Amino acid sequence: MEDAPETVVLSGTPSVESGNSQEFNPYAGTGAYQQPMMPVPQKNDSATFSMWLGISTWVLWILGFIVGCTICLTPLTSIAGIVLGHQGLQYASERSQLGRSEAIAGLVMNYLSLLLLAGSIVLGAAIFGAIGISLT
Repeated sequence: MEDAPETVVLSGTPSVESGNSQEFNPYAGTGAYQQPMMPVPQKNDSATFSMWLGISTWVLWILGFIVGCTICLTPLTSIAGIVLGHQGLQYASERSQLGRSEAIAGLVMNYLSLLLLAGSIVLGAAIFGAIGISLT
């Protein structure tokens, strides 16, 4: 009668009986180069964009008084800066205050720009009303 084949169980580690047991060395490589893990710097892009939109809004205001054609872009940059500033502030509260100061700076500059825009519209309407020009 023939002997039944021996059942082999593979567990991923060498068995003690086989004589191939080796200690695990965590520093032994596989032979292939592995790049070390590096931390990825986190950024709050919304806060940064809000701050830069606030700066560009005020540059447009200054150029508008000098050149006279860029003031029409300030409402667009202000509104976009306010939206991004609030998103950046929310992201900063979730991520250990990352970029909080940039978000606040962007919000302050953009809200002040909208306030200046509203004031100039009211002042312009008052001047047109005082000299008798009807806008309708």
